[in-house]
Amino acid sequence: MGLFGASVSGMDAFQTMMNVIGNNVANVNTTGYKTSQVNFADILSQTLANGSSGSTAGIGGTNPQQVGLGVKIAEITPNFSQGSLTQTGNSNDLAIDGNGLFAVSPDANPTSPNQIFYTRAGNFHVDNNGNLVTADGDYVLGTSSAPTPGGSTSMPTWTAINTEVSGQPAQFTIGPDGTVTVSGGSTSYYIPIVGFPNYSGLQKMGSNLYTAPASNSAGTPSYGQAGTGNFGAIQAGYLESSNVDLSQELTNMMIANTGYGANSKVISTQNQMLQTLLQNV
Repeated sequence: MGLFGASVSGMDAFQTMMNVIGNNVANVNTTGYKTSQVNFADILSQTLANGSSGSTAGIGGTNPQQVGLGVKIAEITPNFSQGSLTQTGNSNDLAIDGNGLFAVSPDANPTSPNQIFYTRAGNFHVDNNGNLVTADGDYVLGTSSAPTPGGSTSMPTWTAINTEVSGQPAQFTIGPDGTVTVSGGSTSYYIPIVGFPNYSGLQKMGSNLYTAPASNSAGTPSYGQAGTGNFGAIQAGYLESSNVDLSQELTNMMIANTGYGANSKVISTQNQMLQTLLQNV
């Protein structure tokens, strides 16, 4: 019966892999999307006999006898490799060329890390109040003072980026270092880049957003000036494309399909063996 259990776990694992691949393919045109990867791990083996060391009489030792009990999903992690940058001509569109993420929030002045989300999708726009927001209406977060070059682990004082002057819409530009200059050349805001020791430890929330709960493995965030240290530069008028490689995903799909079918065949063969045994009893 152990053979059934191992093969069922294999079918479950490859089905999960297929689901992840399907989601990657579905998001091939999603701005800033990061493909997910599935990693397998074997389930603790059943030990039939322990190994032993050699005796002093010159008799050699024996190796342990262990039977595997199947496979499990070890992790499903986002792959934060750089996606290609596509020029849009829209100055509200921002892309990060390098490491890091934008900070966004449903609150205009968040004071807790739990109120903040992170994204690579820079398809922003200005709302009817003059604030720079995401496609879902979350505020793009900035600061009123220049971020630390190279980064700092101290969370800055966040604020929404308002592009109006005296309550009226105004022209603005965003530089590679995240400096937001509104109308007559006055610097109003800065957009820091947020970095993590382990980007794959971030938790997906949908809508191109990630969170970094204190209990996860992303590590302590650092906040820095774009284009300094390990922080990528900001490219205005560009969007980062999905990093999904369709040819690789289709190859992975064939691997998952083959693995699922092979495990199904093992179950079918084991069932035939049991039927033969019962017929001969």
